Amino acid sequence: MIKTIPLAMLMSLSVLSGCTHQLAIKNMDMYQNVSLNSLRQPTSLGIKADVKTAEGKKFVKAVADSLGKYNVHATTAIMNGHGDVDAIATITVNSEYKGSGWNFLINWPGFLIFTPAWHGYNYEINHDFMVLITDGNTGEKINSFAVPVSLDIRHASFNRTWTEIGWLEFGIIPLIGGFVFINYDDNVTPIAHEKAAPIIADYIAQEIVENLIAVAGGKKAKSIASEQASTPPPLASASKTE
Repeated sequence: MIKTIPLAMLMSLSVLSGCTHQLAIKNMDMYQNVSLNSLRQPTSLGIKADVKTAEGKKFVKAVADSLGKYNVHATTAIMNGHGDVDAIATITVNSEYKGSGWNFLINWPGFLIFTPAWHGYNYEINHDFMVLITDGNTGEKINSFAVPVSLDIRHASFNRTWTEIGWLEFGIIPLIGGFVFINYDDNVTPIAHEKAAPIIADYIAQEIVENLIAVAGGKKAKSIASEQASTPPPLASASKTE
């Protein structure tokens, strides 16, 4: 007896085969560098990481790699004392991962028009970068600044879109799935990091470089002012005698 594949199974395979949405970061252009500045003199910079996640550690490493393009020799191999590098940058990364209430509607009744496939589910990843720059010799604070990053993400994969088999029943499965999918999908994290890390790291590297340039300019101006202050004024010309 020849076994036949039920029509329902064929329909479900057809639905699932097309219901994915590659990860897209809608606002990635916000973090593209529009100006590229480099230090005139080679500068050694120690990098310290104050992070709690694997992604945070990867970000710090990516920043160190990006600094090399701007005449900065960045290293994480720094001694506990000072003096082996010109300056030290301590980078703190705090991250937050959010789902969206819109994901309920995207899944139900959105499954009727395959919304997860052409729109994707909504996610938000926030990274708060804090950078503290200290003098490599004295340990004194040079400057600190914050770089908030908020990524607007769309993505859908089989681990969620399988609920679109609701086409084959009364929509109960995508209805229940919609409530679950309001939460963040952890599978998004490594994909988003791979796509965003090089751009964000270069963005932060430029911020560090611009701060170092400003510091170098300030030191030069201070040195010139000091030299001028220590240089005696020229003797006044003797008054002419009649």
